[in-house]
Amino acid sequence: MSDRRHDLDIVECETCQLVQLRDAPSPSLLSPAVPWIRYREPEGHLDALVTSLLALRPHARRVVGTGPFEQPLLSRLAAQGLQTHSVSLDTAAPAGRYPYLESWQATLNDAHLAALSAQHGTFDIVSCRYIVEHSPTPILALKALKKLISPDGLLLVEVPDSSKFLAACDYCFLWEEHSCYFVEDTLRELAHVSGYHVLALLRYPGALEDALVAVLAPRRESSGPPARGSSELFQIYRDSFSAQRGRLQARLRAAAGPERDGLALFGIGHHAIMFANACGVADMIALAVDDDADKAGFFPPGFRVPVVGSARLLADERITTCLFAVAPHIEGKVRDKLAPLAARGVAFRSIYAALDNAISKDLA
Repeated sequence: MSDRRHDLDIVECETCQLVQLRDAPSPSLLSPAVPWIRYREPEGHLDALVTSLLALRPHARRVVGTGPFEQPLLSRLAAQGLQTHSVSLDTAAPAGRYPYLESWQATLNDAHLAALSAQHGTFDIVSCRYIVEHSPTPILALKALKKLISPDGLLLVEVPDSSKFLAACDYCFLWEEHSCYFVEDTLRELAHVSGYHVLALLRYPGALEDALVAVLAPRRESSGPPARGSSELFQIYRDSFSAQRGRLQARLRAAAGPERDGLALFGIGHHAIMFANACGVADMIALAVDDDADKAGFFPPGFRVPVVGSARLLADERITTCLFAVAPHIEGKVRDKLAPLAARGVAFRSIYAALDNAISKDLA
């Protein structure tokens, strides 16, 4: 198993304060071994974003999307009369691998984007949604994207805002295949050192993470930021981990019981897996539950049990606590599905530290 493990060392740059992985895994290590691993990113704000973009560039005619999450935005811009183009992922897949985000981020380089520009020309709007945070070299990525931008064009960079989970000391948000964890200041600093003017920095609220959108115009010069030292936000996040982990282990050890058969985890994805492993509680989970048929039978990393469906959970009368690793907007539906558990006294708690029913609340 050692060749399938990678230590995650989360650090903060003392110059720009960007929270990041010290040593990002190689794309070859991350390439999925199954074809069904795909993600969705927020779309509810895109009508408002289109209005903002066209206000900044009312005469824009051509737009290109540079990743797998662009179509919802491109469709809205096409409805406004713009010509749209989507970059395809032309990556040779090794046997048994299905390239995805780890390969998309690797295309944000000078050679690849120069070739695209030579083939398709430049664009009035270049969109890069939810890719830059996966790049271990975001400055080089933004500099390379200039190859696609017309002389009066703009670049849109959309990333998840990390400030909520950092402030809540929520450790399940680490990883998600991200190399960088942006907040408003560090996204603005990235634009500056990459050689862009910030035309607008837009925030669209989300329950757990806001969407941050930087609308940028290239400039010729770039400069490094002054040294700023560590931020208080990250210092507290880092320094709280060990004690928080120990208290959470004690609480969940009690919930699991002496036979380790009392604790279930519902919703097996990046967050659930990071929560269980970072907090050192994976071996306390008696049932790993998800109703996605593609996941059934797989052992999540670090777990001693395979993924089962909710029918198995409903039938297991030993479970006394069920942890939710599901988005707040669907938690109500999950509660309805699991109503028989509540009727017999099973406690429902969330893994997300910012929520009122978080398992980490009131840890003494």
